[in-house]
Amino acid sequence: MKNIIVLLLAFIAYANVGFCQEKGLFYEISGNGLVAPSYLFGTIHLICEEDFYLGQQVLEKVKSSQNLVLEINLDDPNMMQVVFSNINNPSGEKITDYLNDDQFDATQAFLKENASVDINMMKSMRPFMLLSMLYPKILDCETKAYELELMKIAKQNEISIRGLESIEDQLAVFENIPLEEQYKNLYDYVLDFEKGRRDFLQLIETYRSKDIERMVEMVSESPEYKNYQGILLDDRNHNWLSPMMAMMKEGNMFFAVGAGHLGGENGMVNLLRKEGYTVTVLEE
Repeated sequence: MKNIIVLLLAFIAYANVGFCQEKGLFYEISGNGLVAPSYLFGTIHLICEEDFYLGQQVLEKVKSSQNLVLEINLDDPNMMQVVFSNINNPSGEKITDYLNDDQFDATQAFLKENASVDINMMKSMRPFMLLSMLYPKILDCETKAYELELMKIAKQNEISIRGLESIEDQLAVFENIPLEEQYKNLYDYVLDFEKGRRDFLQLIETYRSKDIERMVEMVSESPEYKNYQGILLDDRNHNWLSPMMAMMKEGNMFFAVGAGHLGGENGMVNLLRKEGYTVTVLEE
């Protein structure tokens, strides 16, 4: 069931401009009065199993941490209830209010073939829910999710799991993006699915190269997301800063968030440095 949330995480795009110059996915946070360092690891929410990698140093720091802190607490027993209670557009809008008959028929056929979903029976389902169902098909491989793998390690070592925001916070992000644009993005995937696949695979390859600056630049150039950088990334990064600082005062924390949140003027690395912390890239 948690795979559904991981697909939603994958949909929330990386849409920031590059600022942090060094390459790397793994950082130590120290100084500024901290009694123990904490760690910040950039994930990609879905990746082919053969490309999945967690370095020894990452594994050691997770196992020795006081808490594993994700974007949202995927171990929250109430999470799925919240998701399913918000699966439809809040005011009852339907996909047929935004797509004409030909567009709807094409989208219905595509989702039935590629995601085994018949949207004729769920016309009010939120567009990002429908689009998230296509991510396994985009990769077309056995997949792993960094968040779920990190959770397994945490549970094996009896480490508590926390979140920087609630699932309600993440769902609310989409309230600020017009439904017309969300359904247009869905239909654009139907029209040129191979382009969507190429773009996503290129994003994964850039993640594997640890080139965070290029990764966020790629997505900031995408027409779907560039107008919503503040909503999708900047605002959330700023909102995470206070709880991160409060948690680090408690002890050694291991933060794992989407890699697109690390770079940029409003990225977590720069925001933490501006608060007076020493943020040092580590080999992962």
